[in-house]
Amino acid sequence: MNIPNQNDDPAILQALEKYKFYHIIPLNERLSTPGVPGFAKLHSPVLRQMGKMDFQQKRVLDIGCRDGLFSLQAERQGAKEVVGIDSCLSIGAVEFLIPFFKSKIQMKEKGLFDLNLDSDGQFDIILFLGVLYHLRYPFNALKIVSDLLAPGGILILETGIFADSDRHALLHCPIGTESPYEPSSVTFFNRKGMVDSLASFGLKVLETDYITEQDRHSSDEKVVRGTFRCQKNLDLYDSQLHRYWTGNPHQNWRKTT
Repeated sequence: MNIPNQNDDPAILQALEKYKFYHIIPLNERLSTPGVPGFAKLHSPVLRQMGKMDFQQKRVLDIGCRDGLFSLQAERQGAKEVVGIDSCLSIGAVEFLIPFFKSKIQMKEKGLFDLNLDSDGQFDIILFLGVLYHLRYPFNALKIVSDLLAPGGILILETGIFADSDRHALLHCPIGTESPYEPSSVTFFNRKGMVDSLASFGLKVLETDYITEQDRHSSDEKVVRGTFRCQKNLDLYDSQLHRYWTGNPHQNWRKTT
């Protein structure tokens, strides 16, 4: 298709009619992609955390990239390479947004569990946003993400958090109509469970962020959205425990990082 000029509003509007978008992405001073307004509030904590980071010359992985709002932001902040994956690739992003912005983002139709160190290599920064609570095997996912993150690298994780008193590290696993969202949303750590589980994979939480301060302090046993900025620290990782947990006494995690 012919990509319209960024100042040609009528041509842009005509092009947008061909696609469905999840993210609201500004295209110029007047127009944005017609994403889902209700989800826009979820993005502020992530963008705040990204704004505190140095993306210059970094290799970035965006897991569950959808239309590429955060991939594009990483590129704008100077990332040298951005790879976005999603199990349901955004045609609007591939056919319209990437060429419209003259972006070099690589978008691939690929699931988290299809990633591996040998074929994908390591990344300086990983964005793991709005995905974890959909996964029935969350610990396997965190292991993959940790393996793909270079030592000293930064992970931004955004997910649904079960807000309780945090007396114990917990994982809330509702199914069916018990899910606070819909049936595919089945994995909700509480705050302590999230921070402790990340640490067990060598990921130290540097800062947490929430949509509101009320969410940060809530103990009402409801799900709130939490954003965690973490740094990979090999000293936190107990390789002996992980060999025990995986049932593989010969596994050497440090060789893969």
